Amino acid sequence: MLIRNLRYVLVALATLIPSQTLAHIKWFYPYDLTEEPRNMGEVLNPGFVGLYVLSILCIYAFFWIDRYWFRKKFLNDQVGRLAVSQDLAGWIIRSATAFLFLMLFVYGIQGTSFLLTPELHTDLPFIKWLQLAMVFAVALRVTTPVAGLGILVLYGVAVSYYGLYHLIDYMFFLGLAVFLIFMPMQGERWTRVRYITLFASTGLTIGWGAIEKFAFPQWTFPLLDDKPFLLMGMEPGFYMTLAGFVEFNLAFILLSSASVASRMLALVLNTIFMLAIYMFGLIDAVGHAIIIAVLIVLAVRGPTSARYFLVLSSKTLWTEAYFMTGLYILMLNCLFLAYYGAYYVLN
Repeated sequence: MLIRNLRYVLVALATLIPSQTLAHIKWFYPYDLTEEPRNMGEVLNPGFVGLYVLSILCIYAFFWIDRYWFRKKFLNDQVGRLAVSQDLAGWIIRSATAFLFLMLFVYGIQGTSFLLTPELHTDLPFIKWLQLAMVFAVALRVTTPVAGLGILVLYGVAVSYYGLYHLIDYMFFLGLAVFLIFMPMQGERWTRVRYITLFASTGLTIGWGAIEKFAFPQWTFPLLDDKPFLLMGMEPGFYMTLAGFVEFNLAFILLSSASVASRMLALVLNTIFMLAIYMFGLIDAVGHAIIIAVLIVLAVRGPTSARYFLVLSSKTLWTEAYFMTGLYILMLNCLFLAYYGAYYVLN
């Protein structure tokens, strides 16, 4: 009984905490790409406004603690001893890429071809063979650009099938393509470019998925109908709004935390991903393979030094927290407007 209840809790966490949850909703439940997002006036209800204010307070408190930890070098020595080499970090990404495209090839051989994720179906016969070639391409560092270019081809085909607006959901594949194309390049500058692009595209993908919860909550309602324990007593609309804010907050933290907190969070999120795979099966593992790998690398390698330009060492902790809260509001508002703007421009 205890194990069963624990499983329910883990699934609830996997829905609330960003695991590309709307992406796997699309993998398991029907959705309508012609459906318009909810009217902004409908989204901006009292519940949304209340959670918006609460999220601002939480972000302010978090970044006060984050910058305090950063200044005190909290756990830096312990985490530093666990850090992996650049070669091993690159191997993790390459292995996840090989797993993804090998599984997509296997599905294709069995008669169900996917382009990049399980809802992006295709009937083009060459796709599975391109995916198999990409598996071999990531085996050697020198040939990874072939796999990167292959991802761009698959992304382009997916855009032609499903439209650019739908493929924005998967912008992390563009980051992965850049990572693989530039992998043979040596030097600290190229390393920084690869990881900044990979981490930023992943964080933005998660943030975009959070806005999708506000705009299309109805896509998740069938899951909530099938598994009502996920609601934990909440009304479905409010639950989805809460899930969107949780997801966006954590995406912002992953992108901008300067302390060990981002690595700890990446580790926790990966644990949730792994447990969600237990509940949803192999198709979930395939769809989330790259996200899982990126979070593993963030946890064991750490973020790039680029995020330290957000650190205001000469200012007080209160000022730093205020500055980061302002950036949070800016990013949330901009992505919210971009989501709706892109829908009406690209559809």
